[in-house]
Amino acid sequence: MSALDIQFHRGGVFLPKLGLWLDPHLPIAGPEQVFISHAHSDHTGIHREIIVSEPTSRLMHARIAGEWSENILPFGTSRQFKATGFPYNLTLLPAGHIFGSAMSLVEVESSSLLYTGDFKLRQGLSAEKCEPRKADILIMETTYGRPHYKFPPTPEVIRGVIRFCREALDNDETAVLLGYSLGKSQELLCGLADAGLPIMLHGTVHKLTKIYEQFGQCFPAYEKYESSLARGKVLLCPPNVSNSNMLRNLGRCRIAVLTGWAVDPNCRFRYNAHAAFPLSDHADFTDLISLVEQVQPKKIYTLHGFAAEFAQTLRERGYDAQALSQEEQLSLPLTLTPPKKIKPPSRETDLTPVRAQAPQPLGFAAFATTCAAVGSTTKKLEKTRILADYFKTLDRDSLLLTSVWFTGVPFPSSQNKILQLGWAVIRDSLCAISGMDQGEFGQIYLKHSDLGETTFEVLQREESSSQMQSVKQTGELFDALLAARGPIAKLPLLTRALRESSPLEGKYLVKILTGDLRIGLKEGLVEDAIAQAFEAPLDKVKSANLLLGHIGETAVLAQHQQLNSASLVPYRPVKYMLASPEETAADIWQRVIEWHDKGRARNGTELPLPNFPADHLITVWVEDKYDGIRAQLHKVGNAVAIYSRDLKEITSTFLEVADKARKLEGDFILDGEIVGMRGEQVLPYSELQKRLGRKEGDLFMGEQLPVQLVVFDLLWINGENLLDQPLAVRRARLEKIEGSAFRLARITRVHSSEEIEEAFTAARARDNEGLIIKEPSSVYTPGRRGLAWLKLKKAFATLDCVVVGAEYGHGKRKDVLSDYTFAVRDDKTGELKTIGKAYSGLTDVEIAQLTSHFLKRVEWQKGRFHAVKPDTVLEIAFDLIQPSSRHSSGLAMRFPRIIRIRTDKTINEIDTLATATALVKPAR
Repeated sequence: MSALDIQFHRGGVFLPKLGLWLDPHLPIAGPEQVFISHAHSDHTGIHREIIVSEPTSRLMHARIAGEWSENILPFGTSRQFKATGFPYNLTLLPAGHIFGSAMSLVEVESSSLLYTGDFKLRQGLSAEKCEPRKADILIMETTYGRPHYKFPPTPEVIRGVIRFCREALDNDETAVLLGYSLGKSQELLCGLADAGLPIMLHGTVHKLTKIYEQFGQCFPAYEKYESSLARGKVLLCPPNVSNSNMLRNLGRCRIAVLTGWAVDPNCRFRYNAHAAFPLSDHADFTDLISLVEQVQPKKIYTLHGFAAEFAQTLRERGYDAQALSQEEQLSLPLTLTPPKKIKPPSRETDLTPVRAQAPQPLGFAAFATTCAAVGSTTKKLEKTRILADYFKTLDRDSLLLTSVWFTGVPFPSSQNKILQLGWAVIRDSLCAISGMDQGEFGQIYLKHSDLGETTFEVLQREESSSQMQSVKQTGELFDALLAARGPIAKLPLLTRALRESSPLEGKYLVKILTGDLRIGLKEGLVEDAIAQAFEAPLDKVKSANLLLGHIGETAVLAQHQQLNSASLVPYRPVKYMLASPEETAADIWQRVIEWHDKGRARNGTELPLPNFPADHLITVWVEDKYDGIRAQLHKVGNAVAIYSRDLKEITSTFLEVADKARKLEGDFILDGEIVGMRGEQVLPYSELQKRLGRKEGDLFMGEQLPVQLVVFDLLWINGENLLDQPLAVRRARLEKIEGSAFRLARITRVHSSEEIEEAFTAARARDNEGLIIKEPSSVYTPGRRGLAWLKLKKAFATLDCVVVGAEYGHGKRKDVLSDYTFAVRDDKTGELKTIGKAYSGLTDVEIAQLTSHFLKRVEWQKGRFHAVKPDTVLEIAFDLIQPSSRHSSGLAMRFPRIIRIRTDKTINEIDTLATATALVKPAR
């Protein structure tokens, strides 16, 4: 038997005659030695004795707890080992996979074996260059062992990632980049070095990056993840956060996954991401072949991924190859056909023709040119000017359409029109136009991870055949695509349109079709441009748009100086009137006094509440704040439609509510809240959520999770618009609608802040969130959060906590320590355990005083964070406390805010962990 007898066992390679294991998955406690190629968790374990590089050793200690004996080898240095069999020489060679990753060259008697582990021949940004050597036997990983796994050049991929991040930030979104915390994240961080992006690292990424820095690696500036500071940043996170509360709590996010599997067209859907970029730490198919050619082995064993298929490929090339493992890996290969020679892409960017082209009024080319010009500047005033100048050139019909398209969609959201035009239809259309196969198309898409940019490059390779499509013809295309049923019907329509488009037209046509315009243009800026173009008052433009729910119709009214004619129409939902939050009953009562004083100054009279005698000088209207779904119900005859807060129709989800509405006399538009209710018992919102998103009515859902529409406003009745009528008048008209199909919101008349407190307590006892306080004389202002409606959602409780850390703030607070990390005391150990972080609630004077105080008491500093002597007690309010691994207490406060500095308390009087734990309860 040869000294290099090879077995595949316990998930790794075993050389029994040498007593040497290569990357076993299971612990080896016997006398054998274990080579560990790198510190990824699927290659590490707690073995008795290991052979590793120094970076891998350091990273392993940071990732796993345990004890083992180590043999640390420098790269390129040969050392003799003897475990249970033949003595052998082992040399570690850089593998290029991640920092510290190694190949092992085993030499015994007159034979040699090279084991790669995971490797990459392409020069990385954060790992050593791969340096394989010739060997008699090659054992190689084959993760991407199919021919279609060919990765674009890394600089091209990084450019696509940077563009993705900048577009997200331009649109006030948080850019989230998903990649392994070890290796991928550091590679990406290096790639972003010159982009000037605000980067924040997930805790695990941050921890491992610090180890890289201990070995002298340099990275661009970054921060450690803090939830309160994360919005508007570029976050580098491991893939397992893709469905976590962490992302859900960030608000608007734009997520991209970075993986070699991005070559597969459905990759991004597997990660619930908006984009996928093929940045991989592994060898692609080309690298795998190249390695074999460099090593020149007599015998090859393949491992992992597509081991059997790649071994077959090697045998077809004349090599003696055999698969040691045949584990399956998830893949959805593209169908390949022989490549077709096509014209290489132009080196000019899509912005070059933008600056050279002359304006073409009424043509879609002019629209595309304007989009590119708007996207090329980050200055909002300049974006508005460019757009306003374009609007001035348009006739009515073109203005009606393009105003909507500039918001990034083919139809206004209030129309609830969905094209249902998928990625595959666009791909097939472009392949049909260019003659390329899906594999070639996939390679172009991998560079951009953006269908608009991909369309631009594909069309650049073809001779331009633009037929000067008009705006009207483009609008007709969108209507035709909407009417076409299924991909087969939509494909020829789109193919014909793209064939007749220039690259720039095609790019923005596809961007609108995919709802992904991303030129830093919000609807508010479109409103600004409309007002500027037609010299209309901006407040009237905004009011008309809120009322119409159609920015195109608003633009046309402004063009013809008819904004005052905007009116409420059934089945065209208007945005909801909103309430402004107040912290205390005393604050609300101060607002009530202001309402009263303004009312007297306006007409010298009081407007009494309906059904109540005006026997008090100052009164206020109070309603329960329900924990449900805001609903706008439209009824004309027997036709009923229900719309949610985002103006999407949800009638089919709540069929029993619509059925009840049909029984009422008259036509109307109601504003209310759908609440889960069984009898008089209000159900938790978490129960109501189970009914959301159902496209079809469920025969039994109404019994399992019964709901009730609680109505509190009437916007339109029998052809009469009531928006400009006082609330008290609207309520009186509401009460006259015959029938008892719905509950009317109970109103309470209160006369002081103390009575507001009593009403709040009663509302919470009825399992409602709090109170809504309304001015009886107020008109209904769609989409506005003014002061005519107020809401009171008091903190669940307060805790006295001690400050243990302080950080410099942002904006006007960048020079003061305004962000405070605080802790409670563990009653068992006496240790301070962090429980939250807050930065709101104190005055500028108080913050300045605390800054001076803390800077004299810094115990240690790391970046922006200053650990301070724990001698300052703050009273912290919060909505609830919930379990969390983010803080050392195991708890986290939801929406913490500072009430006051407790100068009357010492650290010995702060609240305990037991007190905080007792307050843990589900959110209401």
